[in-house]
Amino acid sequence: MRVLLVDDEPFITQGLKLLIDWQAEDCEIAGCVQNGEEAIAFLQKEKVDLVLTDIRMPVCNGLELLERVKKENISDAYFIVMSGYDEFGYAQQALRYGCMDYIVKPVDREELLGAVRKVRQIDEKYKEEEERISELEQARQEQNGIARLIGTYDTQSGSNRTIICKEKMDLLAAAIEENNTVEIERNVNVFYREIREKQISEESVDFNISYLLFQLIHIASEQDDEVNQEEIMRFISESSFQKGKIKESSESILRFCLEYAEYISQLRGRAAQGVLRDVEKEIKSRFAENISLREMSQKYFINNAYLGQIFKKKYGQSFKDYLTDTRIHEAAKLLATTDKKIIQIAEEVGYKDSDYFVQKFIERKGCTPSKYRRDQGMRNA
Repeated sequence: MRVLLVDDEPFITQGLKLLIDWQAEDCEIAGCVQNGEEAIAFLQKEKVDLVLTDIRMPVCNGLELLERVKKENISDAYFIVMSGYDEFGYAQQALRYGCMDYIVKPVDREELLGAVRKVRQIDEKYKEEEERISELEQARQEQNGIARLIGTYDTQSGSNRTIICKEKMDLLAAAIEENNTVEIERNVNVFYREIREKQISEESVDFNISYLLFQLIHIASEQDDEVNQEEIMRFISESSFQKGKIKESSESILRFCLEYAEYISQLRGRAAQGVLRDVEKEIKSRFAENISLREMSQKYFINNAYLGQIFKKKYGQSFKDYLTDTRIHEAAKLLATTDKKIIQIAEEVGYKDSDYFVQKFIERKGCTPSKYRRDQGMRNA
């Protein structure tokens, strides 16, 4: 992958060049620029696969750069943004614009490696999807319904030119991804109004629908690593979309888009719950190790701030407090069932500093470990 580094501090870009072995990750540094305007000029001339950009920059900041590149279709490069401000608002905005990951400065080597590898994984999956679509195209004559819609068409067919409403399809795909029903309906109506006004041919309509479906398949695959192409294609083929007359009415495509938006929402929730279950298992099995929310976010390819948010929503407390509760619970069991020394128990549950362990134990249990052991002994007597 060709990588563009964007930061107004030259020493930062130089440091990023040296922070990881880019060649070992099958990457090359295509260039280094100091603000969003320079990055846009670079992207207009050069092919780039990944942009690693700071948020706070003069002239044109990282979020403005990301928004312009996506809205103006300047490049199809993936984006990773960096910021010295550990605020979820920045991450939310960056993710809304299609950012793949969000890294808090100072950039940690392992976090950067995880983000780059995540992009490579998504990129490889995208290529697999392209191959899958190619197979569908070749087999379209043998399939009923979806094959015709996924088919490719020449941009010139006799004297009629195929009209591609790419921007409108991208806006519709974005609305579906966000499950924004108002925007979905608005964009469907805009598309069909253009069909009527420009008298767009059925072939052109099919071509645009094919493009939309390709985008939607990609969106679904990004939500949940467990979902496979067969499940997505089955959902599409069984939807109400197949039963309508595409060219004559917008109702069937609107129904499909609303159904698919809900499907994406369910996939996203399923993926989040799956990650939370995995993280919970990690805590229960590795509570004695020096594990962190950042490590979990890298391991399961999910934004650090977002993981913290959904973790707290499900468990009613932060990752750190949940880990502490788990450790103290395990320590209490050892105090009640063994005669191990307190310093040994502290180490076994993850505390190298026994004084800190005692402090946390008192916070959770309301008494010292020694008193807790005595009280338990009296109850069992």
